[in-house]
Amino acid sequence: MTTTPVTLLSKRSGNASDRPLDTTVQAGELAINFAAAENGLYFKDSAGDIRKVTGTHYGSNAPNSIPAGETGNSRGETWVDSSTSAYYLSVWNGSSWQKVGAAFADVAASANVTIASGAIVANSAVVASGSLGSIVASGLDITVISGAFPAVPASGVFGYRVDPPSGLYVSFGGGWVPAA
Repeated sequence: MTTTPVTLLSKRSGNASDRPLDTTVQAGELAINFAAAENGLYFKDSAGDIRKVTGTHYGSNAPNSIPAGETGNSRGETWVDSSTSAYYLSVWNGSSWQKVGAAFADVAASANVTIASGAIVANSAVVASGSLGSIVASGLDITVISGAFPAVPASGVFGYRVDPPSGLYVSFGGGWVPAA
């Protein structure tokens, strides 16, 4: 008796943005899209939702923005928008794309702040305390002081200064204090 090899194929497509319908796959069944433009491995979870397993989508349009199959996105799916110079990582929360991290830079009151050499971020004590976020949210001016430390910073102005090799100093109208 001769044996014939058996080929098992998953549901598959080579068309970009061709996601499986939740009615065409069973719970735990795999479906694959091998299109170069937008690909992924899909499965149906125990709640009946289609989940996508893939790397982060990188492009000027969100993944599945022009669907060839199922509409919408999978919860937890990620995307980097290449149409802007600020490359934000976004995650689908089930109803909309949510930016991940760096939220303070999108607040109108702080959008024009220049952070010299990333010093304010490099010293996590200032950012981690949450005080910077509440100061910025109040509409307070942030001033970068360069050159020599002034004897008394201007009243009502939050300032920070990097003083190599001493480190980062902050002030809120009352004198300079090491940030660490």
